[in-house]
Amino acid sequence: MELPLIPGRECGPCVECCRFIPLDLPELSKPTGSLCAYCVDGAGCSVHAVRPQTCRTWFCVWRVVELDEAWRPDLSGIIVRPDGLLTGEMTLYIVRRTDFLRSAMLFDTVAQWLSEGLRLAISVPGPVGTLPVRAEVTDYLLPAVAAGDEAGVQALFERVLASLDQHEFEADGIEERYAVI
Repeated sequence: MELPLIPGRECGPCVECCRFIPLDLPELSKPTGSLCAYCVDGAGCSVHAVRPQTCRTWFCVWRVVELDEAWRPDLSGIIVRPDGLLTGEMTLYIVRRTDFLRSAMLFDTVAQWLSEGLRLAISVPGPVGTLPVRAEVTDYLLPAVAAGDEAGVQALFERVLASLDQHEFEADGIEERYAVI
């Protein structure tokens, strides 16, 4: 899915997709949670000009939707996945627990999405080489969001994250392979 990017918005030092998104392509294969060998942490792709098509067209929602700079994945700890944009679902892939999870900005954005009829899921990575787990949480959050209960939403997020952390993570079955150049 190729989405139009916000003009002038760049990944900058963020490389979270290069770390947390699994790839299993003929020219590049890396397990979930493993930084791509072509990625320079904090700087980006060292083979940018010849990177695979998937890497050229996959962008997190921060690159395609007007979200504050604080939503950038390396700052927020959240990769908002684009997979459900066309079906009306937002997935917050929480790759690192930061203070952003307790911010008014997160609450306001989630409240806005839910008021627009979007569904919300939370996903977390497991150990390197395992598939992330995911839970659809719309119905769980709606009463607290409708009541404007920011602390209640934060508590619900914490419970969902604690539950997901207890999940038995499944191996992604991806073997590292680098052959871009």
